[in-house]
Amino acid sequence: METDLLVTVGKSLIQHGYYNNRIYLISLHPDDVGKVLDSISFLQLTCSYQKIILKVPRSLEKDFSTPDTCIEAQIPGYYQGIEDALFLSRFYDVTRSEDDAYDIIRQNIRTCQEREKSSVNKTSNGVVIREADISDIPLMCSLYQQVFETYPFPIHDPVHVQKTMNGGVPFFVGETKDGIVAAGSCEIDIYASAGEMSDIAVDTRYRGLGLSRFMLSFMEDKIKEKGVKTAYTICRAEPIQINRLFSGFDYEYGGTLVKNTNICGKCESMNIWYKKLQYSDF
Repeated sequence: METDLLVTVGKSLIQHGYYNNRIYLISLHPDDVGKVLDSISFLQLTCSYQKIILKVPRSLEKDFSTPDTCIEAQIPGYYQGIEDALFLSRFYDVTRSEDDAYDIIRQNIRTCQEREKSSVNKTSNGVVIREADISDIPLMCSLYQQVFETYPFPIHDPVHVQKTMNGGVPFFVGETKDGIVAAGSCEIDIYASAGEMSDIAVDTRYRGLGLSRFMLSFMEDKIKEKGVKTAYTICRAEPIQINRLFSGFDYEYGGTLVKNTNICGKCESMNIWYKKLQYSDF
């Protein structure tokens, strides 16, 4: 799989490249606003990407807004359970701002919002969920290659996964006598006290057994221990199953990022779902 570049700007992080044909401001530190704005302008001027997506605090919206900027999504209380995160987007190709699956996506969201909360089978058919370690990486990467034809980050690459794991991002695996049959991760934004629940994959032989729910419940418990206030995900908008997973766990719909991500072989729209795990005392 190809992938895009990750660039550190001060204490902030930007991803850019032609694989997703976009610039994505993944995390922003308030001290870096000027440098980040300059970096984004330079990258767009140089590379002419189709889309820019910026995750910023609501209080800094004016710094990043332009006449062609729109709010595609938001996560209330993302920063320390208090301040909202906005996903500001700019489109430089009209085909990138439209999705033929719009009606399907809207119907999926309505269906998910009307659905009752999911239950979790704590025994989960003999599968043990645990935090992954370095020795699990080869089998995890093999599973990711099986499940995702393409992915916005190189989770198929053992070097990348080990570097990510060494950087403090916890990965989790579901294990049976057959080996690793499920995986997931949660990247915690320490500055914001928010965690992205991502990279959830289940071996095709073990689907339909509730392993995704079991995995998500375990991941939530673990990040609660770390004091994370808000959990969220950016998931594929068309397949209803992954959206039902999060809506069934009391996640709220935060918006749709149109044609945002190269995943499973094409550029797809992504839904944001969020959940407050702990509430601010303020």
